Amino acid sequence: MKIHGDYHTHTCFSDGKTTIIEMVRTAKERDLREIAITDHSLNKIFKGFRKRNFERYCNECESAKSEMPVLIGLETNVVSVDGHIDIDDEMSEKLDIVLFGVHVAIFYSFRGFFTFFLPNVFFNMIHYVPQWLVRRNTKIVKKAIEKNIIDIWTHPNRYFKIDVVEVARTCAERETLIELNSKRISFRPVDFERMVGLGAKFIINSDAHTPKRIGETSRVEEFLKNCDYNPADIINLTQTYTEYRNKGKNDDIIGTDQERNTQEQEPPKKRRGFTRWF
Repeated sequence: MKIHGDYHTHTCFSDGKTTIIEMVRTAKERDLREIAITDHSLNKIFKGFRKRNFERYCNECESAKSEMPVLIGLETNVVSVDGHIDIDDEMSEKLDIVLFGVHVAIFYSFRGFFTFFLPNVFFNMIHYVPQWLVRRNTKIVKKAIEKNIIDIWTHPNRYFKIDVVEVARTCAERETLIELNSKRISFRPVDFERMVGLGAKFIINSDAHTPKRIGETSRVEEFLKNCDYNPADIINLTQTYTEYRNKGKNDDIIGTDQERNTQEQEPPKKRRGFTRWF
């Protein structure tokens, strides 16, 4: 399975193992046409991003564009029950792509800690998640996607249980892509098919923390063997993220690699409207 771009990668600016330029050069060697650098955002407790490094982060991404197209991004976290995420407007102005996912070791708001984090940790420990908690988690994730401009929802259902099909409704409305994460897919093929039926679009990402995982798709390939799907529903099987965003989701898919390569490539416009929460 060949993808045109990998849009979920981490470097030593957060919990990745290497530099931006090493990740980018590996992507180029593996014949990817585009890569996004998306380190963990501000509220991650262990090896999260530090705002004092943001200018250097952007500069290194810009410098790496001499190798190949590079999108500057961050993977943000939900930090409150009201759907706030850990990014501010000053940072969002400089980003090309914003990911959002639920993580465990996060600096939450007071309410978020006691009504979101603690109940999920407790019930996960006893391997039983009640439906009232699934409904609460689902509501919080939906709020995050509704309140903020999110390009990709990462590893759905990975840490805290939610109704992925219900959140997919919001993703379809907000044009937020849903990730097929090559480390682990935490929903069933039937859920994938239902989400596609709602009009949701997907993207395959490696969630790479080292260069050797850039462009990795094998686990997604195994998952898709059990799914009835159209490759056009997974956007980086047919095009890059930049092409998808620039032309709009209802345009015709561009035909051949030759045609794509002759087109002028412009990065996506900076996306604004994030809620600040610190």
